[in-house]
Amino acid sequence: FRPKVAIQMSHKTRRIITWSGAAFLVFVVIVIVSGRGWFWAFCSSSPLTFAEIDINHNGKVSFLEADYNCNCGSRQIVHEGRECTEYFAYKDGHPLKVVCPES
Repeated sequence: FRPKVAIQMSHKTRRIITWSGAAFLVFVVIVIVSGRGWFWAFCSSSPLTFAEIDINHNGKVSFLEADYNCNCGSRQIVHEGRECTEYFAYKDGHPLKVVCPES
């Protein structure tokens, strides 16, 4: 498939676009490999903190840690006589975090 309207670019412009695309790809790989990449990619909207998701406390969030902890739901529970929100893992239903309002 070839488009009917071709965009004319100079050789210099093509080289800049190619290098910027390659630099972006390298950046994405570094972020994911750094240990916080999985956290940013999967857990940005999670109620859990980085330390809570890092199960083995090695300073990095692996794909398995992110997958387990960031696929979570919430339910209302009574904890020590107070209405609280419990966050639980979808995989097995185990509680991950309990948040109670300040009283």
